[in-house]
Amino acid sequence: MTVSLPGGLPGSSPHGLQALAGLGTEGLLRLKSAIAIGQHTRLIQIDTPLPDGALVVERFTLDEAMQADEPLWAELDCLSTNAHLELKALMGARVTLHLKLADGTWRYWHGHVVQAWQLGSDGGLGVYRLVVAAFTHWLKHRRDARIFQDASSADIIEEVFSAYPQASFRLDLADPGPIHEITTQFRETDWAFATRLMAREGWSWRVDHDTKQHTLVVFDQQAQRRDLGPLRFGRADLRAGPGDGLQQAMAQAFGLEQDGAQDTITAWSVGRQIGSNIVSLGAWDERQLVGVSGHASADAPSAVPALEHYQGHGVRRFADGRVGTAQPASSKVATDRAQALLDAQELRQYLASGQSAVRALSPGDIFQITEHSLYDLGGDNGFCALGITHEAANNLGHQAAQILQRTDIEQGSYRNRFRALPASVRIVPMPPQRPTAPGPQTAIVVAAENEPLTTDRDGRIRIQFGWQRGASPLPGALHAPQTPGGANTGHAPGNVQSGTWVRVAQASAGANWGAVFTPRTGSEVLVDFIDGDIDRPLVIGQLHNGVHDLPWPAGVDSGANHPGTLSGWHHPSLAGQGVNQWLVDDNHGQLRMRLLNYGVDTGHSELTLGHIIQQSAQGGSGHAQRGQWLGEGFYGYTDGWAVVRAGEGLFLSTTARNAQGASVNSTQMDAQEAVAQLHAARQLGQALSQSARQQGAQGLSSHDGEQAMQQHADAMDPAAQGRFEGSVNGQVALKAEGRTLTEPVERFAKPLLHLDTPASAIWVTPSSISLFSGQDTSLSMQGDAHLASAHTLSSVSGQTTSLYTHAGGIKAITANADLSLRAHTDALQIWSDKDLTVQSVAGEVRIEASDSITLTAGQSQILIKGVDITFTCPGTFTVKGASHAWGGPGSGGTQTLEMPEGRAHLPVQASSLMAVEPEKYSQRILVVDPVSGDHQSTKYALFKNASVLTRGRTDGGGLSDRHVADQSAGLEVLVGASGPWTVEYHDGLDQLPLAYTDEDYLAIHGGNAS
Repeated sequence: MTVSLPGGLPGSSPHGLQALAGLGTEGLLRLKSAIAIGQHTRLIQIDTPLPDGALVVERFTLDEAMQADEPLWAELDCLSTNAHLELKALMGARVTLHLKLADGTWRYWHGHVVQAWQLGSDGGLGVYRLVVAAFTHWLKHRRDARIFQDASSADIIEEVFSAYPQASFRLDLADPGPIHEITTQFRETDWAFATRLMAREGWSWRVDHDTKQHTLVVFDQQAQRRDLGPLRFGRADLRAGPGDGLQQAMAQAFGLEQDGAQDTITAWSVGRQIGSNIVSLGAWDERQLVGVSGHASADAPSAVPALEHYQGHGVRRFADGRVGTAQPASSKVATDRAQALLDAQELRQYLASGQSAVRALSPGDIFQITEHSLYDLGGDNGFCALGITHEAANNLGHQAAQILQRTDIEQGSYRNRFRALPASVRIVPMPPQRPTAPGPQTAIVVAAENEPLTTDRDGRIRIQFGWQRGASPLPGALHAPQTPGGANTGHAPGNVQSGTWVRVAQASAGANWGAVFTPRTGSEVLVDFIDGDIDRPLVIGQLHNGVHDLPWPAGVDSGANHPGTLSGWHHPSLAGQGVNQWLVDDNHGQLRMRLLNYGVDTGHSELTLGHIIQQSAQGGSGHAQRGQWLGEGFYGYTDGWAVVRAGEGLFLSTTARNAQGASVNSTQMDAQEAVAQLHAARQLGQALSQSARQQGAQGLSSHDGEQAMQQHADAMDPAAQGRFEGSVNGQVALKAEGRTLTEPVERFAKPLLHLDTPASAIWVTPSSISLFSGQDTSLSMQGDAHLASAHTLSSVSGQTTSLYTHAGGIKAITANADLSLRAHTDALQIWSDKDLTVQSVAGEVRIEASDSITLTAGQSQILIKGVDITFTCPGTFTVKGASHAWGGPGSGGTQTLEMPEGRAHLPVQASSLMAVEPEKYSQRILVVDPVSGDHQSTKYALFKNASVLTRGRTDGGGLSDRHVADQSAGLEVLVGASGPWTVEYHDGLDQLPLAYTDEDYLAIHGGNAS
């Protein structure tokens, strides 16, 4: 506020001092006498902490207004018989200014002295000027930076005002306003901050005065305002004549005006001006991913076009609610704000001003102007006073007027100038500009107690700035001052309660895609502000600092053996017991990339590509050294489990390919070398299989057409099924730079696993190697197959075993043990196209049979059966010997080997979602005694269409072997002991007659009983 002092510089009033000197001693004495009379009978009076009558108001100018930066500002010119008053005693002192009204009562203005001037003195008479303001002036001299959380504007205003003991305020509001998750006062004075919040909500403010104090009133449109009723308009140049001498003497004695303009409006003017008639507000709501807008419009003269005031804001501008229950942005909130802004702009379009002698007129008062020609026809004559400038002067006599040389207002008179609006217009303040953040700031990430990080569903975090004062500021920061009641005025909890949830900018982000970066507790982050709005922070990055250790510190004073060629990210576990790491080494000629995981519970796992060297899995000082060289290429290692799954096929090959740029010169699943080997293997198998079948041996069915080997080769061969049949970008997929324009792209037709190498492959383990296939296992060698076993070599088949050599023979040799050939249930045949030699080098040859032995050569035969030996020959039977001894009868028995019976219980192949072949059909029988119900171990034969499928013996539980078939079929079974097959029936008491025999069954169903 600029103070106008007569005579120029403060402390000098040359005209007044010259006038004082010109009065002489007698004149000064008369002036002092006039002042010494006191102020009790004067128009204007003042109460100060000084002794009563120490100051007498000569005149004052007082401005008061609604929505003003200074709701009250008064300049009081005073005289005193003491030219040496201590100005310091007046600073901040509460004073009261009294103005006598027309009805003889008093009007009061209260305030505090904010400036005091001694303008001059002479002969012990002093001239002073006091500048008085409301308590709100103190708020303009306290500047702060703090955050208010989960509070309405009314709550915040109360907290701000309550910090001042002198403050008296009243919130005359129908609604305290919505809850805001955060509201930041940033480098603002308390008064600028409070008025910004009041304007944001569309609230006005004024200062009311009663007999004891002044009160700041914050009010909305629903608040009641004082109605002064009709105020008469009367021109100042048409005043009534003065009264009689007694009336003039009384008016002069009490300092009252004597003209007809007392408490009337003496000047009046109204006008309109062009302004915006449409307001549109828009913002973006990231919680809904939609734009939110509000719109308001007002009637305008037909000649005025649409004049839109549009404001586009950043995110979360029209969203209210607490931090924990923040609501999405609302079009209703946007529309309400648009209407408030339109109302505030409309105030500028209505112009009304006047002058009056109405001493009771105050900001916010409603009145009706009467006896004015503009409203003789019944126009709307209701108005509301916005601001008033009061001017008044005491009548201190001719000497005082001569000394002060004031001509702007008559001695002993009052007048005012005021601004007004139609009473029907909504009185809404124009929202001031929000404080703009000066640029990015740094903050520290905070979280729940003892937690390494705290975040929400959207990946937002909580932060605390270094300038936040409160109970737990950042190390080295300040604690907040306390209110007169002892409450803490700051907001720095040092935990997850700080501020609000803040979004974190990511390297990439989208609907279910992008990066996720969650800063941890204690990390320093870089924060920017959307639209520069201090209430809209956004984390845009994370910073290393002098306290934290870099993952791979390098460069000056680091101690590392490289200048900083390592980059990537290094994330220790939340508990500090492990690490996830991606490292990129850009060292010249030694490029390397490592993906690593290490944990106390999971062990060490890593995948390294390129120039492989030794390096610590840890991060920080001492762990950035590049170690010794270990190799080149690809290195994978894990202390835990490892699985490689390929749903459409896996091809492992050591066949090198020519490089083209940074990749190989072919498509991914090109396996032409492996396919050629497969075809060669199948051709070899087919040739040998055909030879074996021609000689009566078992063939290699897996090498037949449409069988396993061909299916495998066809699934890999692009000339058959091993091709990609789909399209790429709407075009048929063809091989780039192929030998022909139609060469397809290779792709496995089945989820095969194929291992290929142009050199040798070996499987070595100190333990066991197991191979299993649910169908065929084919081993094909174009060279030799060698099997060596230090102990036992065992080959077992569930059905047939066939050994065939095309040339070279088969040798079965046991160097130090027996050689045994057995056929347990069927005949054993040894055939030879030429000689068959059975020779025992050091022992004997025995031929034994439980029934008979037949030796046949040509047409001669020897039959040994039971107790008889029969020689049969068509020619001569010759017995040669030196002697012939024909003894009496005798016998010699044989002990035949008991051949074990029974079948192995072969497991049925399990079906699964991955099975290629259809499921099998199987069944088994359970044999029980028909009388006792006991499980029987006995022989059985299984028939299908009168042909024997299998024979065997049930086990101790009465169960047979499971019979497996590819198709469903009806089967028949015969059970019983050796000998003729019979079927018996029992009635529980006696055996019934024989039903039928084995021969009866065969006669009925056909077949033979072999």
